[in-house]
Amino acid sequence: MAFSISIIASTVLVLINLTSWSGPSFNVSECLYNDSKLNIRYDERVETLALIFNLSESGEAHFRDNPAPRAMLARTLTARFSLFKNHEAVRKLNMLLKNDLVDSYDILISLYSSEFPEYEQTREYPSIYYEHDEFSKEEIISMFTDFHISVLNFYVDAGLKEFFRVEGKPLYDKLMAEVRSVAPQNNYTQQMEDYYGIRRNSYTILVSAFSFNGIGRSVTISSESGTDIYQFVSSDPDTESDMIELDRPDSFTIGYTNEQYFREIAVHELGHSFFHEALRENDEIIAMVNDIRFLFTDSLKVSMRAQGYTDWNMTFEEHLVRLGEITMAQRSGHNDFAEQYMATCIQERGFIYLGIIQQVFSIYENNRDEFSAIEDFIPVLIRQLKRIQPFK
Repeated sequence: MAFSISIIASTVLVLINLTSWSGPSFNVSECLYNDSKLNIRYDERVETLALIFNLSESGEAHFRDNPAPRAMLARTLTARFSLFKNHEAVRKLNMLLKNDLVDSYDILISLYSSEFPEYEQTREYPSIYYEHDEFSKEEIISMFTDFHISVLNFYVDAGLKEFFRVEGKPLYDKLMAEVRSVAPQNNYTQQMEDYYGIRRNSYTILVSAFSFNGIGRSVTISSESGTDIYQFVSSDPDTESDMIELDRPDSFTIGYTNEQYFREIAVHELGHSFFHEALRENDEIIAMVNDIRFLFTDSLKVSMRAQGYTDWNMTFEEHLVRLGEITMAQRSGHNDFAEQYMATCIQERGFIYLGIIQQVFSIYENNRDEFSAIEDFIPVLIRQLKRIQPFK
């Protein structure tokens, strides 16, 4: 099994309508906003695991490879809890890392566990976590169960419950205020659900004080009751302050003040969730995408790989997500942005097939009685693309 960290840099300026939320402020902490399905908040499970990762060999590598003044808040908070560097949870995480059982900053696995004070795994991880050359699935489950117990012990031993509610409260109040200043408007998730014909239980954007900055990750968690989408967005390394004094939160910026950064790293990734079933789980469609791999020309490979998109499947999906952003902008009346973003994606970012894909999508938009969901239409799109010559 092999993992890779995802550092996200993409562009979206579509707006979301978010209203205030009132509810329990324990365990999962405060939820800043929601529009019935989308909310933005921090999560004590994610924060706790981020701290453990920061104290681990993975954290040391992140800090070493990205020297100060990068991630000064994460460094300062980690130093605050440095006495727990040899805690059993850190030692066991180092073991999981050495055996390639977790990624180098795999903090979203905490979402598969119940909230503190229980912190017990509530559902299986994705199958990749149980695929290993040396350990059986049963052995891996046992190791993770043991790790969960140590994470709960860390939460207790480090006094994190008290930290989140007392000492760290001004910090999180500031974090929430910064996020509130850049939070998007308008009912984005409802628009996307209607357009793609897909319904989810919820969409959550997770923000963080403890996490290394500049990281974006997505998790799709499905159960018998439906699917929940989580998008993690850590702070902006370009706007986080170089100097951090934890007892003076008004003297520094956490890194959630750049509206464009927040939308790029958070909202764009939510768009990917609408293609999850079609492009990640539908074997027939995946095979069809491979059949048009001839469109992945040498010049396109160069421009895509420079942005971290290493293969045709990723490139194809990125075309579709960006077209979704453009379409939502147009439907929201932001035609100037849609036109500018389209030009940027094609001329500067190299998404050369956006124009032809947009044309083919008119078939989808004009025949929704035939295509109730995007998964029904993608085979039609691929058959149309199979007929064209590769663009230079």
